[in-house]
Amino acid sequence: MMVPLLNGGPIITHPIASAGCGKLSSFVPGTSFNQKITSEGIVRSYLLHIPLHYNAIRPYPLVLNFHGHSSTSLQQERRTGFSTLADQSGSIVVYPQGAIGPDHLTGWDTGPLWDPKVNDVLFVSDLLNQLQTELCIDPTRIYATGFSNGGGMTNKLACDLSGRIAAFVSVAGSYPPLPGGCHPSRAVSILEIHGTGDPVVPYNGLPSKNYPPIDQWLQQWATRNECTRRPIISVNAKNIMGEEWVGCQDNAELIHYRIQRMGHTWPIHIVIHYKGNAKTMIFNATPLIWAFFQAHPLSTTEKVSEALTKTEQHLTR
Repeated sequence: MMVPLLNGGPIITHPIASAGCGKLSSFVPGTSFNQKITSEGIVRSYLLHIPLHYNAIRPYPLVLNFHGHSSTSLQQERRTGFSTLADQSGSIVVYPQGAIGPDHLTGWDTGPLWDPKVNDVLFVSDLLNQLQTELCIDPTRIYATGFSNGGGMTNKLACDLSGRIAAFVSVAGSYPPLPGGCHPSRAVSILEIHGTGDPVVPYNGLPSKNYPPIDQWLQQWATRNECTRRPIISVNAKNIMGEEWVGCQDNAELIHYRIQRMGHTWPIHIVIHYKGNAKTMIFNATPLIWAFFQAHPLSTTEKVSEALTKTEQHLTR
């Protein structure tokens, strides 16, 4: 459905067809481009990566990748290595750029003190509209991930755009209470990765900034997803613990990795030492996130089927 806004145009909350299928593109595959879009009268920017061997008659998955507070889209591309993975996996990645906030630093409107003139959910909706007009995107495989404040933005999208975005991953995310609450349209698959040594978004919460303990935030999502059983806990390494909530509505998955002593970072080269075994491995969040996304396309609903049919019609023109 389309939710009208009091201060501007509509946010599209359901899958739509990709009119960009079959359309010639001026973008060079295997490279990243700075692009602009006007959303609610404000010029916004984003970094777009087109994968190697892009073919306009094949619908591609799309990953939204949000930077943290005071950071940039380019820094997020470099931090996560998602563009390199996109070339290997055949996916489009977009790194939206946060607006300047009241503190004169970049960020996302995930808290009560943000500039009310900036509507980042509308920005993301408008951005998806533009990308699906220009590129061939599979409407059932649109995903969102983010770091720190960008993880908080990913959480907000899970609350507000779960009918259009298939799955969500947050790394070291900050989750202050959302002014409008959290009301997803369905049970949502979420992966959260957090370090117990995080000094910026502490694992046990930060009352001065209204950051809840991570366990509390996870339980809130377990309640929304109507998970009926306690999480399954696996500890197969000295410094990492995995939790998976089971029995959730619509087979949604809620998974959490707690990494001992890890600070405020996107884990790329975290060394995992197995108990009773001299073997070690490198914990790299990026391929793990991509595997989670691949396992969670948007469920086939009437709106999804309608969007897929229209996308196929674009391909046959």
